[in-house]
Amino acid sequence: MSTTSPDIHRVTAFAEWIDEHADEVADRVFQACVTAVPSFTTNGREIEHAFRATCFSFLPGVSRAVSTGEFAPGPLLPAAAEHLTRRLPAAGIKLVDLVLTYDVAGNELLDGFGRELRVSSCWSDSDRADMLSVVMGRLFRFRQAALSQAMAVYRQEQKLLRRSEVPDVPATVRQVLAGELGDAEAERRLGYRMKARHMGFVVWGHDVAEAVLRDVAAQLRTELRAHQDLVVQPDGRAVHGWLGVPQHATDVDALRARLSPPAGVRIALGAPHHGSDGFRITHREALETQSLADRAVPQPVRPDGPAVADSIVSFRDVVALVFADRDVELARHFVRSQLGELVEPRHSVLRETLRVWFEELGSPTRAARRLNVHVNTLVKRLNRASDIVARPLHAGDFAFRFAFELSRGHHGDGASGLPEEGH
Repeated sequence: MSTTSPDIHRVTAFAEWIDEHADEVADRVFQACVTAVPSFTTNGREIEHAFRATCFSFLPGVSRAVSTGEFAPGPLLPAAAEHLTRRLPAAGIKLVDLVLTYDVAGNELLDGFGRELRVSSCWSDSDRADMLSVVMGRLFRFRQAALSQAMAVYRQEQKLLRRSEVPDVPATVRQVLAGELGDAEAERRLGYRMKARHMGFVVWGHDVAEAVLRDVAAQLRTELRAHQDLVVQPDGRAVHGWLGVPQHATDVDALRARLSPPAGVRIALGAPHHGSDGFRITHREALETQSLADRAVPQPVRPDGPAVADSIVSFRDVVALVFADRDVELARHFVRSQLGELVEPRHSVLRETLRVWFEELGSPTRAARRLNVHVNTLVKRLNRASDIVARPLHAGDFAFRFAFELSRGHHGDGASGLPEEGH
């Protein structure tokens, strides 16, 4: 798209129309949509009010997209739109009706802008035609991108609804956790891919409605950008689940800043792990975290954690307490997840360098002096260790330091994994 002056004026006129008449535009879109799809007003006042709010919530994004012509990857659905979309399957509103509302809304915006241009004396007929052409193209792209995301949310919620209606899901999950089902059969029954990166979670609270717990689980799924999810409710005060998370999912500190569970609701998170073994391990981590948080963690274990972090507790926050209970299998997985190939015998020099560096509180100069090497040599070793564990090294990284010391405590310099249970 050209960035010459006429095009800029055209899209600016559309944005100004949206900004100056937002309430009227949103109401016209709402009326056009419910005329075409009455089910949004015949499923109760809550759905109707939520749909009206959704129509209004889209306007800033539409205005911005048409003004800039840029569609960066990422979420386009406002929070109100996503929340409404997740409620539609349970309300009996079909996917085809959702699709139709996006078509009707797009047409109404274009028609409304056309009416605005016809009553304006600022533009020639040729300019009006060019302006509508520019707006129509950008509006269509936005509508298609937003609709694609809405359809994905709808189908995800529809799958969750269907899964909750299948009586053998909890039994199937128990079989998977016990290692009694192969990946293919588990995926067939659960509609959840096992060959993925899983994060286990527990959402719980005393005297909290199931709907509230499930809503928090849905928010968690959104914030972590999960591409799949599995949720079960083993009792009346908690929901357990798994999320298929990307490699660079939102970290826990960022999650705490963005997600505030309702009063009385807490979230326990396992660490991300791959495959069917990871499915089981991250679930155990989440359960351990929940148990310890309930008993002993009114505030985060990490001293640098934010004051409000007690509502979201991760396995890394309570890992020291877990290992105090001597769960060797979880300890072994934790060490491997933190140190990776650094535990192998060939990296003994790097481990010794790290040991001294930690003892010197992260000072390369003092560590190099103790090891009798040049400081540049020490820095290169630290960079090599950082490459192996695939993240920057910080002397104050509690989880990494704990895993390092844990492995050394069992094997002197951490050269091999933790012992098998019973050894």
